[in-house]
Amino acid sequence: MMRSLQRITLFLTFALFLSIGFAFAQKPNVAKIDTFFTRVAQRGIFQGSVLLSVNNMPIYQKAFGYANNEHKVKNTVSTKFRIASLSKTLTVIAIMQLVQEEKLNVTDRISDILDWYPKAIGNFVSIQDLMMMNSGIPSYSNNYDFVSFTSRNNSQFTREFILRFCTPATLMFQPGSDQFNYSNSNYYILGAIIEQVSGRPYADVVNEKIFKRIGMTNSGYYSNTGIYDNFATGYSVEPVVQVAAYYDQTSAYSTGGLYSTVEDLFKLDQALYSEKLLQKKYIDEIYKDRFPKDLTGNAWLYGWQYVPNTQKTMVYKTGILWGSRTLFLRDLVNHNAIILLNNTDNENSTGFALLANLLYLLKGSEPPLPVKQDICILMADIINTKGVDSAIAKYKEIKVSASAANWEITDAELYTIGKFLLDRNDQAGADKIFKLIASDFPASIYATYQGK
Repeated sequence: MMRSLQRITLFLTFALFLSIGFAFAQKPNVAKIDTFFTRVAQRGIFQGSVLLSVNNMPIYQKAFGYANNEHKVKNTVSTKFRIASLSKTLTVIAIMQLVQEEKLNVTDRISDILDWYPKAIGNFVSIQDLMMMNSGIPSYSNNYDFVSFTSRNNSQFTREFILRFCTPATLMFQPGSDQFNYSNSNYYILGAIIEQVSGRPYADVVNEKIFKRIGMTNSGYYSNTGIYDNFATGYSVEPVVQVAAYYDQTSAYSTGGLYSTVEDLFKLDQALYSEKLLQKKYIDEIYKDRFPKDLTGNAWLYGWQYVPNTQKTMVYKTGILWGSRTLFLRDLVNHNAIILLNNTDNENSTGFALLANLLYLLKGSEPPLPVKQDICILMADIINTKGVDSAIAKYKEIKVSASAANWEITDAELYTIGKFLLDRNDQAGADKIFKLIASDFPASIYATYQGK
């Protein structure tokens, strides 16, 4: 919750920066863009591939860090990454293709199509409600039982999964209202609807009707039993770098189960300015402003959101999985794009500060916001070599230094270190960290934490 509130605050700061003089675009300085990315990569914030385009033309493509740290395999612009929730934007395209083919309507209810879905809910939730995150169905990812369930049931389990994890006893709010709740369950159900209406597996539909149609040859549906070349390993970085916890991405299905490259996603960007995938009127429906708002007050579209204070001219989508952070931004008027695929779960690698800086760089201006490093990562490194006292001393030194603005210095960062020490059975070290939280952040929810 604490990190969520911090992200909302940063989002609103980001919105404020974008509201200042954004319309006066100049030619972007590619050398400055390269300097910016080189610095954030050197500071361990970004590890992955980037593609920036202006007026339908790529102006910057580069990769940083390793696709596989253990074997020192470098990332390239052709490296395949798990794109996480960017998959939702392709699920929307598949749904709208069925609408265009007059095989369904966005006003159809779940139970109109999935006769096995409980009618007490399915009779009231429409396809549009699912796409716009205002169905009132809670997210299955809030129930971590789904991880062990999918690990045991890794074949065709779509119906059983939905009945178990995407069918609440009661809804959070009235479907189709002006309320919003980000729920992966919505897009999981959309995948089942695509399969039911098309008579084909979701993976085959997106492959045949999207990837092959526009030449996305390095994109596909990830299977936990598949063998993939040039594929990035995911890493967790808070507070130490390690291979991300195993997650059967097959279970992410239509909500986050696809992989791609920055080059292929640029092909998708370009295809959405044509009618290769959808007629214009159906593309326009995807980006139409309706009414549900998220916690920042920003409108949710069909799988995308508007970038704030850009007069509804820019849309974006982010993706998060263990060991993966992704971002796709499209400027619908000027035909610019930002595509970031990162194979660590560093929050700042696709965060709002980095995005705001890129938008300023694309209009030829200096980046206005510091992209912060997580101080918990530095402290963990020091703990492993010099001990807890040295890590605390470094924290205190940075906190009062001129470089403090470049660091994420919060109670949540310190809590991460405290938990790290507890997991290593270092109660004495953890007590020092929680004492530091109580001293520096007395109002924190972690300030009275006393260990296990």
